[in-house]
Amino acid sequence: MNTCAHFRHEPGLTYLNHGSFGAVPIELAEVQRALQDRMEADPVEFLLHQAASLLETSRATVAGFLGARTEDLVFTRNATAGIGSVLLSLGLRAGDELLTTNHRYDAVHNSMVRVARRAGATVTQARLPFPCEGPEQLAAAVIAAMGPNTRLLVLSQLTSPTALILPVAPIVEAARSRGIQVLIDGAHIPGHLPVDIESLGADWWVGNLHKWLCAPKGCAVLWCHPSHQAHTRPAITSHGLDFRSSFDWCGTDDPSPWLVAGHAVELHRRMGGPALQAANHALVQAGREEVAAALGVDLPHPDDPQLYGAMAAIPVPAPADRALEIGRTLRRLHRIQVPVFPWDDRSWVRISGFAGYN
Repeated sequence: MNTCAHFRHEPGLTYLNHGSFGAVPIELAEVQRALQDRMEADPVEFLLHQAASLLETSRATVAGFLGARTEDLVFTRNATAGIGSVLLSLGLRAGDELLTTNHRYDAVHNSMVRVARRAGATVTQARLPFPCEGPEQLAAAVIAAMGPNTRLLVLSQLTSPTALILPVAPIVEAARSRGIQVLIDGAHIPGHLPVDIESLGADWWVGNLHKWLCAPKGCAVLWCHPSHQAHTRPAITSHGLDFRSSFDWCGTDDPSPWLVAGHAVELHRRMGGPALQAANHALVQAGREEVAAALGVDLPHPDDPQLYGAMAAIPVPAPADRALEIGRTLRRLHRIQVPVFPWDDRSWVRISGFAGYN
């Protein structure tokens, strides 16, 4: 794919950061613009009488793509908002424990801490080995951290700082055998890796559509098992009171990112779907070797497709407090947009591959 013809990137920019915000193809931006123009032509008619049917069509397409029933899926602005809604809906009690890992997304951890403090609950982190040898080692670390008071496990399906694919199946199985509910943070999954939500066995699942699926910013989904829909609600209460209607309308907003989501799925399929995902992985497979060789560092895990997809983290031989400066310098001097960040007292660079860049 010739990305220059599909995206509005600054000429000469090497964009290696779909993992943060993604980029909207011109084709989808034009669909969104047309929807926004239609809305502004008569906001009342569009928002109150037309948007609902458009939303149902988009939801059905996205649900089919993700392996979910339409009635179990709602849109949210981002994965963090979906996770926050689940956490606020739990009804935590004093003594309950929320479990996550040290490879979690910081915003998610902050949400867990805030909700736990209000209830007198606690937040615990399983420390995952990194460098690591394989998926079994990662699963064992999470399972070992499950305790008698663990109420909920918040598990990244693909970790944000280290770009590791976590072995969801054995971890969820272990959690369920202990009566622990599971919320899967699949922020990086849609369009990045194949997913069949219902087969995962979780209680809740969230995923961003504005990263690898290239939907407009502010487009994510929350899947909720039917057994939890009676009490799972968004942080904002508006006119809707049941599961679907409460998320569909959280007050006046621009619904166009959600309405474009179905178009994003269709474009992803036209771009190759699984073949595109494989090509993205191949770019990072070669790229991580090249970057590690240039930096003179060892890679933190084997070349195993069970461990990474179209994104990889590589250690940078520089003090952690210089990481952000290095990232800004790459952008300023070399026009490379890639995250360089401190994590676990080291500097890391996380490269993302999207077939056709460069």
